[in-house]
Amino acid sequence: MSFLRIQNLYKTFGGQVAAVNRINLDIAEGEFFTMLGSSGCGKTTTLRMVGGLEKPDSGAIFLGDQCLVAPEKNLFIKPEKRNMGMVFQSYALWPHMTVFENVAYPLKLRGIKGAEMSKKVEDVLALVGLAGLGERPAPALSGGQQQRVALARALVFSPKVLLLDEPLSNLDAQLREEMRRELKSLQQRVNITVIFVTHDQIEALSLSDRIAIMKFGVLEQVGTPEDVYFRPATPFVRDFLGKTFLLSGKVASANDQTISVDIQGSSSASLNLPRGKALTSATKSLTQGQSVTVAIRPEQVNLTSGRQDGRANMVEATLQTVQFLGDRYEYTVTLGTETRVLASPEQQSAKSGDRVYLELKPEGMTLWPSEK
Repeated sequence: MSFLRIQNLYKTFGGQVAAVNRINLDIAEGEFFTMLGSSGCGKTTTLRMVGGLEKPDSGAIFLGDQCLVAPEKNLFIKPEKRNMGMVFQSYALWPHMTVFENVAYPLKLRGIKGAEMSKKVEDVLALVGLAGLGERPAPALSGGQQQRVALARALVFSPKVLLLDEPLSNLDAQLREEMRRELKSLQQRVNITVIFVTHDQIEALSLSDRIAIMKFGVLEQVGTPEDVYFRPATPFVRDFLGKTFLLSGKVASANDQTISVDIQGSSSASLNLPRGKALTSATKSLTQGQSVTVAIRPEQVNLTSGRQDGRANMVEATLQTVQFLGDRYEYTVTLGTETRVLASPEQQSAKSGDRVYLELKPEGMTLWPSEK
């Protein structure tokens, strides 16, 4: 039985386009679960419905065996009764309060006072690295410290679920990377179930046990970071996460083990894909001569200035430009009329206009119907 269950959740604003369109999710206890997508995809609306800050039009949400909301049954548990802590994008700290007062506020609402309250606040401030700062005014803190206060306030009453709405987006790049590591470490120490909303792919991939990718209120795919990155279920997921190297071709042959694809723009290139890993839900049936697209992550493509004898899955291309980016070189190549960009940590001896060769790792390739 799942710890947090979302069933057929549906929400519109103004009775128009569905912000959340009948999604279903099962989240395990202690899981770091991320909802990822562009602005307007419905991820924050879903989080707010879980926390009780928005009411769904239909569907249900369960925490364990307790139903939190079910409009059809006229059931709605208030946010403060759901035993969930929430950290907002803006942190929402009270500027007229000290750090201690901000963190203690949820305890006061629950009738916890005196020595018990003080100990809980001091313990959680130590947990987030703010020991000794209880009397400091909240506005006097740095951005990273304010985020820790918001986390402490959400954790101080030992909630069952922690809801995080883009809590790192207001931090600069270096601090965001530091807080990302600290947040994951904190979640593992506390062993709390986390639902994390973000539009940042690096945050989602590095923090999550599983990721739900949303588009226009619909779940496109739910899976581990490795699943959604290397085994995308839809073209949207494939192109939304990271960068994708695409090659147009036609099916030359297919059997139970491999699929052979002739690549457009290269008279001699034929790729052999392992059938089990290459096929997607959109390419379960294939016919000879069918137009397809081969997709692979750029980091799974090796660029060399000379053909490697005996190597399979080599595609000939023409080098257009080379750019040095500090930690890597970026190569722009053309295959027939198509232009693609690759990155490599090593500098190649080839120069603009030279013939180069691309070696595609067979385990990294997926096959898709060509878009019309």
